Amino acid sequence: MADNIESKATVASEEIEAEEYQEDVPEEGKIIRKDEKSRLNVEVLDDAETVTLEQRVYQIRPQLHEKFKPLNAKEVIHNVLFDQLSAKTYDAQEAAQWTKDIADLIREKVKELKFKRYKYIVNVVLGEQHGAGVKMGTRCIWDAEADTYAYDSFLNDTIFCVATVYAVYFY
Repeated sequence: MADNIESKATVASEEIEAEEYQEDVPEEGKIIRKDEKSRLNVEVLDDAETVTLEQRVYQIRPQLHEKFKPLNAKEVIHNVLFDQLSAKTYDAQEAAQWTKDIADLIREKVKELKFKRYKYIVNVVLGEQHGAGVKMGTRCIWDAEADTYAYDSFLNDTIFCVATVYAVYFY
């Protein structure tokens, strides 16, 4: 069937001629006989030297060992918050920059955990501690089997901070 293979640099081209066949096709109570001859042109991209015919495997969900581990991310968040905020007192002018710096640090450190095919969203809320309560809510539409989140909070005499990392599996 595939006797003739020609190769040019990185493209291998193969022409396949299908044999005549007869097919019975029912059409409104009648049977029609169909005789056809067809040609098929197949191109396979390969490395410069070898031609390999491998099928791609599309992974819809991560394997168990590839899943995002919220406890590892929570530890990262906790360490970054403590390192960045433990010696600081609240300053409204600098708080906006602190949140950006903390979010960037958390994102980079979570990426270093090397969970394959995950995209991260980092949310940091920082405010002045007056002893009043704060309630936060979030809604997300995602795949509950593959996507998850991790969070941690930090409190001292003048600052409260909550950081959340959303890990969304990229299909």
